[in-house]
Amino acid sequence: MSDRRTPERLYGYPPIRGLHPVGLGTRTGTATRQPGENPDEEGRPPRDSDSVPPKPVPTLTTLFRYEAILLAPGEQKIEVEVDTRLPSAAIFTFHKEDHTLANMLRSRLLKTAHVTFAAYKVPHPLTPNFILRVQTDGTVTPRDAVINACEALIKDLGILSRNFTREYELCKMAKAANQQQKNMGE
Repeated sequence: MSDRRTPERLYGYPPIRGLHPVGLGTRTGTATRQPGENPDEEGRPPRDSDSVPPKPVPTLTTLFRYEAILLAPGEQKIEVEVDTRLPSAAIFTFHKEDHTLANMLRSRLLKTAHVTFAAYKVPHPLTPNFILRVQTDGTVTPRDAVINACEALIKDLGILSRNFTREYELCKMAKAANQQQKNMGE
C-alpha cells in the first residue's frame, strides 16, 4: 500500500503533463542524484550534458500555481455576510484576489460620500483571499456601494489604459522622428 504524496491524492487533480513528481519531498525542490545514479558509477563515460546542473523540479508548493487565480468548480468569487453588530454594514470575502484589488476597492469606497467605513484584511499571506468590511450611512446598501466602487474602478482603469497607450504611441513616434533626423544628418 503506497502512501505517496501525489497531486491526485492531495488535490484530486490529475498531474500536469510534463511535470515529474521527482523531488516532491525535497526541501529545495531541485532534483538530486542518488549515489547509484552517477554516470561514472554506471560505467559509461560522462557526457558534456552531465556537467550541467539539474533543473529545478516543481514541488507541491509550486505545482499548482494556477490554483491561486482560478476558481474551483462550485466556488464563488465573493461571499457576502451582513454584519449584525453595526447598522448598514457588511463583510465581503473575496476569493482568489489579493492586496491589489483590496487596496483599490478600499480607497475608492472611502472616496464615496455615503461610505462611513471601509477596511480590508488578508487572513494569511499565503492564501489569495481578503475580507472587506464596509459600513454606509444607510442611504445606500454596502452591496450597492461595493458595486458602484467596482464600476468606478473599471472606468478609472480604462482612462489610465487609454492615457498610457496614447503616451506610449507618442513616445514611439518621437523616437522614430529623432532616429530619422539622425539618419538624415549623417
